[in-house]
Amino acid sequence: MLGFVTSCKEEGPHKDDIVKFSAVINSSPTVPKATSSAQGTGVFEYNKNTMELKYNINFQNIVPTSVTLNVANPAWERGPIIKTLSENTTTQVQGSVKLNNEQQTQLIVGMMYINIPTELYPYGEIRGQILADKFEE
Repeated sequence: MLGFVTSCKEEGPHKDDIVKFSAVINSSPTVPKATSSAQGTGVFEYNKNTMELKYNINFQNIVPTSVTLNVANPAWERGPIIKTLSENTTTQVQGSVKLNNEQQTQLIVGMMYINIPTELYPYGEIRGQILADKFEE
């Protein structure tokens, strides 16, 4: 008996040049643990050709000392800052940052996060893991 699959077309975000990511930002994933009513969201667009990560981060109920892009392995731990995106921001941060090959891999596998520290919580009052958006077939 001979069989084969004819409709196995490989699709998904790994095949696209532009990959969209998002982050839910709150105090539950912070390390060390913080308790805060602050919250935010992040929307990201990564261009694999230019290796540029565009970001639009909004937050409320917080007075940050900075907004940083960090990486951690394992992802739920605290990790070093890759780039400070803003200092003493009010409610929104927009811009773009160039990544290298290692950072591109870290982004795609879910190791990067947004960290928003304050004077009370210098290691981060709120945090959000940057994860690829769900792919719709």
